[in-house]
Amino acid sequence: MANKTIDNVFLHYGVRKEDMTIIEQACKEKGIDDEWFKEQILKPYNQERNNQSEDENKSSKKVMNILKKSLKSLK
Repeated sequence: MANKTIDNVFLHYGVRKEDMTIIEQACKEKGIDDEWFKEQILKPYNQERNNQSEDENKSSKKVMNILKKSLKSLK
């Protein structure tokens, strides 16, 4: 029987390790720093999703706020 371990990528970003490889490759192809993407987009989004107890409309506003804040950090 195989040992099951906690996927730290999933815990931090809400994305399976295999999918993160695809995301990293897509970022590289588009010239986006994948570490920036993970820390500024995926991680806050995952944290917000885990704390979510709001309706869908408020949730999409929170996602937009995460994106706006992340994009401001690029300036």
